[in-house]
Amino acid sequence: MSQQLRQATLIACSATAVLGLAACGPDNANPSATAAAPAASARAASSTAPAPGPAASTAGLPDGNKLNALLLPATAMPPKFKLDPSGSQSTGDGSIPPASPSAVPADKACDMLNGTGWVNSAGIIAASFAKNNYVDEAQNMFAQELDAYRGNDAQTVMANLKKTFTACHTFTVTQDGQNFSATVTLQSLPGVGDEALQAVITSPEWTGGSTLVAARVGKVVVATYDNEQSNTGTAGVALTKTLVKNAASAH
Repeated sequence: MSQQLRQATLIACSATAVLGLAACGPDNANPSATAAAPAASARAASSTAPAPGPAASTAGLPDGNKLNALLLPATAMPPKFKLDPSGSQSTGDGSIPPASPSAVPADKACDMLNGTGWVNSAGIIAASFAKNNYVDEAQNMFAQELDAYRGNDAQTVMANLKKTFTACHTFTVTQDGQNFSATVTLQSLPGVGDEALQAVITSPEWTGGSTLVAARVGKVVVATYDNEQSNTGTAGVALTKTLVKNAASAH
């Protein structure tokens, strides 16, 4: 796969749009807005019924503003990486209404691994979140997201992501009518948060690859996506470990 085609596949908005969370595109007239209400309604739209009982409580959870303050700054990024305003979103001081889990079809879940909204493949709605993306001129990317969950949802997210990574060990990426075979290599990351998973996505037809890391810190899940043209995004693991330390301060 040519480098240009590889980039187009990785930064396409369709993956995050599966759960109504596309962070780019013509509908975003104000790229820098965090817009808690639209983000909340978009995520809630993927489920059908409110979750009853104590799980609906947001007591003790950090809101989007606090999570946003914990994201890594530009000074922590690799050289030449700059903030992409269109990828910055947060629930602000609001929260997303509770909703029942909504299973993501297997084929869509695998597709979502090839984009910045991949944590949504778990099918669980967060109570609050903050996210942004950093890119360079070659479209290498580091995307970071912090999601705070009600009840035991954070543990369920991690379990569901492990199932998705396993089920998508090999999957097909379609771009411009062509199919490409991708492989997911999964491993745990001991000592990172309360639990952590690393998934590396590669293909013999791609240059470089992507590293996805999900780490749980209490009720907060840290999710990062590091796409590199020259390697598999290993620098993102170190950045994620720093982000995990930040997330620990939210408790």
